[in-house]
Amino acid sequence: MKKFIFALIVMALPMTIQAQSEGLLARKSIKSANADLSTYAAKGAVPEVDGKIVFKADILAPGKTKEDLYQKVAQWASYRYSANSVRGNYTDNDFFKNLEYATVKSADKNSGRFQCQGAEELIFSIKPLAKNYTQAFYLLDLVVSNGQVSFNLNSLSFNVDQGEGQFTRVAAEDWISDKECINKKGELRRIPGKFRIKTIDLVEELKKEISETVNQ
Repeated sequence: MKKFIFALIVMALPMTIQAQSEGLLARKSIKSANADLSTYAAKGAVPEVDGKIVFKADILAPGKTKEDLYQKVAQWASYRYSANSVRGNYTDNDFFKNLEYATVKSADKNSGRFQCQGAEELIFSIKPLAKNYTQAFYLLDLVVSNGQVSFNLNSLSFNVDQGEGQFTRVAAEDWISDKECINKKGELRRIPGKFRIKTIDLVEELKKEISETVNQ
C-alpha cells in the first residue's frame, strides 16, 4: 500500500510543477521585483489636465483616409470592448478580460468620433488559489481624420480591494497621480504604484494596437 501511495506522489509531481507555472497556481507576477520602474515613477508619466488624469496622443496613419480609418477603428473597438470577453494569458502584454459593462458607447461616421467604455480586470499577479487584481473603468475617446487618430483616455477609476471581498471605487486622481503615488525619494508607493504601472502599460498597449490596426 505504501509503495502504491509513493508511486502516486511521484506521478503527480510533474503535474504539480506544471500547475505552478500555469493558471491559478502560477506564482508569476506582472513586474519583477528587480525591474527598472524609473519610467513609471517619472513625474508626468501619468499626465494631468486641469487636475484630471488624461492620456492624450495623436496616432499617425500617413496616407490613410478618414473613411478607411473609421472602418478599421470601428472593427478594432467592437472587438476590444466586447462585454465579458477575454484575450490571451494574463502575462501577455495584450491580455484583457472585460467586464459586462465594456462597450462601444457611440460611433459616428460623419464626425469620425468613437467613445468606448472600458471596464476590465487589471491583474497584478496570481499566486496559489489567489488572484491579485483590480477592476478599472475609463472612457476612451477616439476621433479619426485623414492620416491620424486622436486618442484621449479619461474618467479613470479603480475598484480597490479592501479585503474580504469588499471593493471601494477610487478615482485615479486620488490614487495614481504624481502627488498620491510618488514618495519624497521619487519612488513609487507600494500599493498605488502597481496600479500606476498597470495603467501606463494599458495605455501604451491600446495605442500600440490602434497604431498597428490603422497602419495595416
